[in-house]
Amino acid sequence: MKRHSRTAVVALVTALLAAAPVLAGEKLVMQDDFSNDGSGWVNTQVADHNAKGIALYDGSGGYQMTPVDDATYGVMPAPRQAKGADVRVEANLFLYTGVGQGTGGVVCRHADNNHFYAFMVSGGHGYAILKVQGGQATTLTSGRFEGAMPNIADVRIGAQCVGSSLKLTLDGEVVAEADDAALAKGGAGLIVMGEKTAGTSAVFDNFELAEVAN
Repeated sequence: MKRHSRTAVVALVTALLAAAPVLAGEKLVMQDDFSNDGSGWVNTQVADHNAKGIALYDGSGGYQMTPVDDATYGVMPAPRQAKGADVRVEANLFLYTGVGQGTGGVVCRHADNNHFYAFMVSGGHGYAILKVQGGQATTLTSGRFEGAMPNIADVRIGAQCVGSSLKLTLDGEVVAEADDAALAKGGAGLIVMGEKTAGTSAVFDNFELAEVAN
């Protein structure tokens, strides 16, 4: 997990407070149920303030990402990546945001922590597709979904990034779409954002990454 600017955090919070279908011609790159802590993800067992978070296999078949500083997000690239930038990426997500505001999800076109697309949900049951370019976050689209419990999101979240077409899926259904061609390359992975004092924690499971022929 790596740090980013407060400006981008504010944009992420603002946006969010307001099994995906198989695509033709896709090639599976990676599946991981996190039962094997040697599958390649970073396994940081102690708080890393330089990385702004904890990221670890939780021992019960999940991968946990927890911010340890305020106004920060962490992106964890998958240990294996598609050769191209057109991908489908998804994972089960259990997001707990305590009394505060937190978000989690997946990313594509992640060139670095200042350039990527994020597909996020919040504990307050908001969702958004965001573009982070030059460290600045822009909301491309946002909305709300039904959640069973306050401050908790329990969904299968996915992203489809094919050409300039960006789609966010929740529990296998496309809930948001955007068109943006600003970011043309980069990898896929997981993201969490929150406040240390809010107790934000995201646990991911059943990660899947596939390359899509465009």
